[in-house]
Amino acid sequence: MAQKFTVVVTSDRYGNETEGLELEQEVVGRITDIEIDLQGRPSASEDELIAAGADADALCVSTREDVTRRVLENLPRTKVISRYGVGLDNVDLDAAADNGIVVTHYPGYCTSEVADHALSMILALNRRLVEQDRALRNGDWVKFGPATRTILRGPVWPLREQTLGIIGYGRIGQSVAERARPFGLTILAHDPYQEPAVMEAHGVESVSLNELLDRSDIVTIHCPLTPETRGILGAAELARMKPTALLVNTARGPLIDLKALAAALESKALAGAALDVVYPEPLPAEAPFYTMDNVILTPHSAYYSEKSVELVRQETLLEAIQVLRGKRPRTVANPAVLEKVHLEA
Repeated sequence: MAQKFTVVVTSDRYGNETEGLELEQEVVGRITDIEIDLQGRPSASEDELIAAGADADALCVSTREDVTRRVLENLPRTKVISRYGVGLDNVDLDAAADNGIVVTHYPGYCTSEVADHALSMILALNRRLVEQDRALRNGDWVKFGPATRTILRGPVWPLREQTLGIIGYGRIGQSVAERARPFGLTILAHDPYQEPAVMEAHGVESVSLNELLDRSDIVTIHCPLTPETRGILGAAELARMKPTALLVNTARGPLIDLKALAAALESKALAGAALDVVYPEPLPAEAPFYTMDNVILTPHSAYYSEKSVELVRQETLLEAIQVLRGKRPRTVANPAVLEKVHLEA
């Protein structure tokens, strides 16, 4: 008789106790070597996570569940936590290892989608597309006629004469560079964990963070959120940027000091910004960014395409099932756990 395991999806994005997990059920239906009892238990607090995981052999979590040490110490049956998406900043990896819980995720998820979104924001800021749309809706074309420069309310610099600075040169940073290269941009990158030779092979110049901020006309962020990178762009760093510079963030909201960013934009110390991620999410209604013409906002949607969501749901569940089988998933985010848990390669 096949061994039976309970897998609990705690994210509220894809389903609940009674509906919404049809795709996951299809995946489970193809599994023949073990039996999977799939359950949806949306959890927003530590106590709810503990309750949801009380009888779970595996948890599938998203960005919004805070998987703390307290949670991990109160999951007596859980063997694996599989994270929807790329980032792992909401999971205490050390605590998971201490408690013999494997943490896995799918780092190949939405690379193209985020890179496409970042480049779209770069182009929209550079060409002032959103500003022009708002101006015309307010009657500026009728008011000013063919006076393009009056409608633009600011300069438009040719991309072929601009320098793009990429903070974080992993999968997504590299994909942005690949997309940006045909526009003739000079491309810089800062990543202390990436070999400069990798950047040089891509025609990208490896520089320090300060040099990148000093030289770039456009800065786009693609590093993970860690204790080292939290607040990587604060008031001092933003002050190094050119007053004509543009800033794009499709990574994590806490990477930027938003109060300092708002001040820089309001004082024209920075020309514009495009933010797919902020902190907190969503921004409160009184946040200044909503009323700034030089800011583009999207609702943490850079990850999204119909295909990317389908893929991450399948792969997140399959990685958890690999661990339940006693096999090593493609990614073990807390390798110290392997000192306590044996998984077949």
